[in-house]
Amino acid sequence: MSKALSKLFKLRKALDEYEKEFGLSDYSEVEKAVFSYISSNANVTITSIKNDPYFSKYSLSTIKRAVLFLTSNGTINAVQSNVDKREMLLSPQQ
Repeated sequence: MSKALSKLFKLRKALDEYEKEFGLSDYSEVEKAVFSYISSNANVTITSIKNDPYFSKYSLSTIKRAVLFLTSNGTINAVQSNVDKREMLLSPQQ
């Protein structure tokens, strides 16, 4: 058990270092998670984020606030979908 906990702490330290590298250290946990999801997937929408089992612990409005924060500070882009004009496709800022 203590080996597993030691590995868990090493992973947390590594994650903290990566978040600092990407300038995410001041973001909330949900903002970090949403950014990571958007950066690692294609054709992301708020609905696709909410439908991922990882985000079941967050409300839709919490996810929307995180997306609004990330778009307003230029961390991610939101472009209207050509298929469904109601949806915005989210991608990391290039």
